[in-house]
Amino acid sequence: MAKFKTRARAVDMLGRQQIANVSTAISELFKNAHDAYADHAEVDYFRSDNLLVIRDDGIGMTKADFENRWLVLGTESKYTAQNRSIDTYRPSGKAERAVMGEKGIGRLAIGLLGEQVLVLTRAQRADGLHDLVMCFIHWGLFEIPVINLDEIEIPIRVIREDKLPSNIEVGSLVQEFKKNIELLERRNIDYDFGHIVKDLDDFQVDPENLQSFLSGISLAESSGTHFYIAPANHTILAEIELDKSNNKKDFSKYLLGFCNSVFLENTSPPIKASFRYWPSDSDNDDLLSDGEFFTVNELNNADHRVFGEIDHYGQFRGSIRIYENVTEDYIIPWKESGGKLTDCGPFDIELGFVHGNQRESRLDPADWKRLSDKLNLIGGIYVYRDRIRILPYGNPDVDWLEIELRRTKSASYYVFSHRLIFGAVKLSRQNNSSLKEKAGREGFQQDKAYRQLKNILMNIFNQLAADFFREGGERAEYFDARKKELEKLELARRKREKQVSTKRKNLSASLDGFFQRTQQGIPNLEIESIRSHVKHRMDSAAKITDPDEAAVALLDAEKEANRRLSELQESYRIARPRGVGLSRQLQRDWEAYSTETQRLESEIFRPFSEEITRQLGNVATQARIYIDQRKRLQSLIKELADSEKKSVRNEAGKLNNTAEDTRKAATKVARDAIHELQNTISKVEAEFASKDFNGLSPEQTEQVRKDFETRIETVSKKNTESLSRIRDVLTSVAENMTTDPDITQIDMMEAMDEELETLREQVDTDADLVQLGLAVAVINHEFEAAIKGVRRSLRELRPWADLNSNLAPLYQEIRNNFDHLDGHLNLFTPLQRRLYRKPIEIKGSDILHYVKTLFDVRLKRHDVKLSATENFTDMVAHGFPSTLYPVFVNIIDNAIFWLKDMQGEKQIKLDSDGKSFFISNTGPGIHARDYESVFEQGFSRKPGGRGLGLFISRKALRKEGMDINIVPSDSPAGVTFKLTWKDE
Repeated sequence: MAKFKTRARAVDMLGRQQIANVSTAISELFKNAHDAYADHAEVDYFRSDNLLVIRDDGIGMTKADFENRWLVLGTESKYTAQNRSIDTYRPSGKAERAVMGEKGIGRLAIGLLGEQVLVLTRAQRADGLHDLVMCFIHWGLFEIPVINLDEIEIPIRVIREDKLPSNIEVGSLVQEFKKNIELLERRNIDYDFGHIVKDLDDFQVDPENLQSFLSGISLAESSGTHFYIAPANHTILAEIELDKSNNKKDFSKYLLGFCNSVFLENTSPPIKASFRYWPSDSDNDDLLSDGEFFTVNELNNADHRVFGEIDHYGQFRGSIRIYENVTEDYIIPWKESGGKLTDCGPFDIELGFVHGNQRESRLDPADWKRLSDKLNLIGGIYVYRDRIRILPYGNPDVDWLEIELRRTKSASYYVFSHRLIFGAVKLSRQNNSSLKEKAGREGFQQDKAYRQLKNILMNIFNQLAADFFREGGERAEYFDARKKELEKLELARRKREKQVSTKRKNLSASLDGFFQRTQQGIPNLEIESIRSHVKHRMDSAAKITDPDEAAVALLDAEKEANRRLSELQESYRIARPRGVGLSRQLQRDWEAYSTETQRLESEIFRPFSEEITRQLGNVATQARIYIDQRKRLQSLIKELADSEKKSVRNEAGKLNNTAEDTRKAATKVARDAIHELQNTISKVEAEFASKDFNGLSPEQTEQVRKDFETRIETVSKKNTESLSRIRDVLTSVAENMTTDPDITQIDMMEAMDEELETLREQVDTDADLVQLGLAVAVINHEFEAAIKGVRRSLRELRPWADLNSNLAPLYQEIRNNFDHLDGHLNLFTPLQRRLYRKPIEIKGSDILHYVKTLFDVRLKRHDVKLSATENFTDMVAHGFPSTLYPVFVNIIDNAIFWLKDMQGEKQIKLDSDGKSFFISNTGPGIHARDYESVFEQGFSRKPGGRGLGLFISRKALRKEGMDINIVPSDSPAGVTFKLTWKDE
């Protein structure tokens, strides 16, 4: 008699060689976690150590489970030969889950993730929590062709304490595995085990230490299964870095959407998966975070949405939304059923479709761009069985329904594009048991059941295109009309945006040039040049002996001075573009420009004009030249009147020309509309005259009539609507001119455009504020809870430190560091508004103590001196600490930032005049242009600044009847903020 023998490499062939890539291998372990009733499956990849840690909080395995199921090939651990589920433990309160893993591929696929794995598992059963089981495997042994499977021994340890093993205990287990290798070498196997032995010596994993670092899921006091894989497969890092560099998601696309919570689901997913990439030990990036996959909101906002049920005979019944128009109880028959039940079984489908051209989409440009980018990366039709994703369906490079193949034949006929669809087919093991997955997790076996599934879905897409999107389709009228409307709106928006963008750009450039000239003191230099020239001319006039000629020369000098001054003033005058809303930054710059022009007028231009008049009088008096003031004023007034008359006539001429051009354009549009309709009528009449009606049935005759009438009505309707729109615009302009010519449509458009720009900017900033506030609240809560635990542990540790001289210094160091952290936690206390129902007395000395405690380390590090006057420490104000303290924190934080890289004195000073607080620093000054801008939301001169601190500070203060402003100063260095209170 003979028996089959199994080589160890069979494990490698059944596992590692069956899996397409590392992402699929991780997905298999996620499925195992799902089957183990885990709530979370988490992966952490540490680049510095090339370590992969995979953890779940499922029911885990006992030692017997591990030996008799996990380490057994072809086990019946989940299904019996009759395809009945084995009675396994299910935690109370959890719904029964369909089993995803059937062939044991998941555990064998670990070999693809890395050469060595440390397995930790702790079981939860009806009798309670079991002991921790630890195992170590080097998959390299399963690649050796001359070893039988029964020659490999896997070391297992049971840890009875409620703790994780340390690196010492792990090292001891690895040494046991090493003994098995030594035994194989003694059997004279012709193989070099050197690289395996080296790997074992290099394996350094400390689960106890890693748990304290990662926190979250733990086997110390709860169940689950954890894998520590090192060194990890080098392709993991390569693919993650490639994803980061080109943003193609070739790695994460296999893991995104692992559990369905979007398509036809309204309950929380049974398991949440995450993959954290640690480029360094201080920060991480979750590749599977919320928002990386599609969301219900995106599905609701898609241009078109389809969802429905396919019954046992392959017939679709569901709801179709084309833009905003919904068709309920829509049926798509599948003619190939032949009245027989399908092998694939009944299933559900839901999908969203977004147009590739933004002008055809109902989404606004920003949302369309964001969703289109996501579709390019992960768009497609996914497949879920009992809410768990079946690979590789849904990946952009897997067009399993041949949507793109059909589209290449005719885009207008087949409409749908694989990269513009996101949706899912929803299966269940109960209804779709005939659909079998391939051993390598590369989709379903292509048998009759799969072919039926594919054929039914292809039929749905073809019929949807025929009914709703093709020209002449039974239900395509709404789509065609709405698409044309959207295209028209988008073209108008782009045209206006192009015009507006150019105007904003030109205005911004003009304002920048204006501020550059004023900051460099150019107006004063130009006035000085005019002054010098005029003085020279007046002095020359005074030397003329003929009194009449001298008087004329003086008046000419004055005229030239006024002309050049007028030209100079005009060079600093900027026309605000009409009908264009300004962004917040441009609004701030425009307001600063208005303020600065008033200053130029009051401090430079007007004084110079008055100076010219005085100088004229002085020169005339000294030279005894008679100036006829009547003639002088008459000449000046006439010159101004001629200039203004010319300006008004110029604008009036332009208006007349525009009105004439508009009249001609309107007349031409009306004439063309009449001509087009007349030509259509003539063609219809000619065709009617040549039409042979002999032999036509009444129905055919009626159809001919309808066709002719439709052609005439279509042209008439199009031109009527076009002429009506133009008439409405002109009527509105005319009415507005007669009722209130000072407020035109352009003014109203400008106001709406400006409001729109403000709202756009506000949305992003408000989202940042909300996230920031939530994050601070969560951090404070978690920090406070953790501190309590540490405080309790320190109290328990102190008696040991008092009795152990070696432990005492370590305890004291921990205690000092803890007190430092605890002090920072206490800094949150004044910021909690709920602790203060009424305003309280706030002393300057309390504020000083608070900010010194908070910034002590930074002040010393950057050599910045923080001081306060006696007036400040004695000052007492009434208010909420949660309002006042953050203002000081924000201003001092900013001051340190600007002072840290400066040379010379670095000082922050707190002062008071008994009514207000003053916060000064010796850093760079703030230009008068920005005195109000720094308090605007989003404004910041700090590199990478959010522009929120001072905005929030002023808003919070004003809510409590206080305010904050900058004390004006001509000095280029130093700035002082002033906090004021309303009168009690």
